[in-house]
Amino acid sequence: MKPKKKPATACLRPFVHENGFSVMEMTVFLFILSLFLLFSLTYFHKYHKSVLVELTARNIVEGVTLAREYALNERKKCTVSFTENSMSVIKENGDIVGRKYSFPERIEVKEKSEGFNPVVMQPDGTSRMAGFIILRDTSGGRETRISLHNITGRCFIEK
Repeated sequence: MKPKKKPATACLRPFVHENGFSVMEMTVFLFILSLFLLFSLTYFHKYHKSVLVELTARNIVEGVTLAREYALNERKKCTVSFTENSMSVIKENGDIVGRKYSFPERIEVKEKSEGFNPVVMQPDGTSRMAGFIILRDTSGGRETRISLHNITGRCFIEK
């Protein structure tokens, strides 16, 4: 009687996992996954910091536009008041329109001209004085300049 031949896969049997993954395979997978997450989180953090100044500048432009629209609709003066870290739209009688907007932690007003100290919108939609304001990100040093035209009362972000 001849001895039975072993199947060809018999020599591979110690490496075949019929019940799932080994601890070593899971460790390698988690290490590679953590590297991908590390790079993506670093990129996301840098992106978030760069967008913060832009979003604050857009909020200021929206606040000045709100003051202009209020002045046009109500035929009354409206003021946009700035501090180092906040902004408010104030009616002629002293009531706040909407809410006080606080700037994010790392955003500050670096410089502002007389036209932004405060912005006064006339009943015809013009501004009392032209001006500019510069916002600065204290952690990244990025700056954005916002300009105000007195004749049109329009506010825009300079590129």
